[in-house]
Amino acid sequence: MTRAARGGGRAMRGGAGERSPARPARLTGARAHARYEALVARAMTAEDPVAALRAAAEDPALPPALRRALLGADEDGVRLSALLVARLRFERLLRGSPEAEAWFDRDPAEFSAAFRRYHAEVPPTAFFPPGEARLFRRWIEARSAPARAR
Repeated sequence: MTRAARGGGRAMRGGAGERSPARPARLTGARAHARYEALVARAMTAEDPVAALRAAAEDPALPPALRRALLGADEDGVRLSALLVARLRFERLLRGSPEAEAWFDRDPAEFSAAFRRYHAEVPPTAFFPPGEARLFRRWIEARSAPARAR
């Protein structure tokens, strides 16, 4: 059987240089690893980090080895890592923001609910308490801006 008869010829695929719309270009090298790291970082802030990693493994643009790595992650390790990320962000925020600390002291339940939303919506990019405080302040301001516009 010839290559073209098996569906492997260029005429069957739409010619050289064209890509099937059903299959996106697969990332390679640094771009693939950057995408992988971004997917893992988002999973660490998801409500269900294990499910988020499993969903990320479906990304057809990732090379098979990185997709297998996402699927092969230890579930307990993923959950523990996500808890540590949340705890570190929480501690950085309270150390960097007297306003957040006062809110937590005044109403722990309300602050904790707000922190959970913040943690899910804002990627963890700060390394030190002042940076986390700035991210939280911007998030609070962005949430209150539509109310002020009314």
